[in-house]
Amino acid sequence: MNTFQLTCFLTVAETLSFAKAAKLLNVTQPAVTHQIHSLEEELNAQLFKRTTRSVEITQEGLIFLNDAKNVLNIITLAKKRFEEPLVDERQFFSIGCHSHNELHLLPEILRQMAESCPMLYPVFQVVPFQHLYQLLDEEAVDVIIAFQEKDSKKIDAIYRELAQICITGILPVGHSLAEKELLDEDDLRTQRLLLLDPQICPDSLNTIQHELTTGRAVSELFMCGSADACITLAKAGFGIAVQPDFPSLRDPALAYLPIKNAEPLSFGAYYKSVTGKPLLKLFLQSCRDILPVRPEL
Repeated sequence: MNTFQLTCFLTVAETLSFAKAAKLLNVTQPAVTHQIHSLEEELNAQLFKRTTRSVEITQEGLIFLNDAKNVLNIITLAKKRFEEPLVDERQFFSIGCHSHNELHLLPEILRQMAESCPMLYPVFQVVPFQHLYQLLDEEAVDVIIAFQEKDSKKIDAIYRELAQICITGILPVGHSLAEKELLDEDDLRTQRLLLLDPQICPDSLNTIQHELTTGRAVSELFMCGSADACITLAKAGFGIAVQPDFPSLRDPALAYLPIKNAEPLSFGAYYKSVTGKPLLKLFLQSCRDILPVRPEL
């Protein structure tokens, strides 16, 4: 069964004339007759009653009529799909970061971007440290959001600060220290510290952690594999989590107290260039609109 057989069948069924069907299809009448005969043999059914004066469609022909139309329509649509392939209008934008915790900063930023770019298609790359900057070199990501590295000169990219983030001690709202305005060294000495594992900790935060742990017994420290783990243990009362404070990520069950003499960390974006990259420009602007520029001390 082929499309020409089906076309001949439908044309004869419409005109009830082999001669008229041949004329409409711009072929000879014997050619139409041959196609109908072949189709009838394949279906093992008589589709038309033919006399020297008239052509009538049979009951079998009426039953086959809708099937023929459906099959022909499906084939026609399939051909058109490949003749005129759909254009992928998605606008991909790849964001790299060091941990899944940073993804929590993005929903409002992406929502604002999508208002200006409805076909925005974000892609996330969560990759450990130097491997992520290699992706930027290879242009496998458009931008990296991260705390500023201590030696940014080793990174072949532009760094733009988006916010300065205060370092806080995080503890349950019912904790005895929760009503204080800030935590000093004496406060921290009375509590176990919940810290990020140095292997996955940004350099800038690692420096602060090192200062806070000097002279402390190992039993007074709890090294965690992620920021989420630190927060979970703080909420459970295991100690004070030492973490950068992003106001949009605060948990109402916890108190966020600045740590005395802890310098704010620079948080920003690493990228190659904004030239010819409207989505990157839009991302940077959305970040500046939504992220805090200065810590709330």
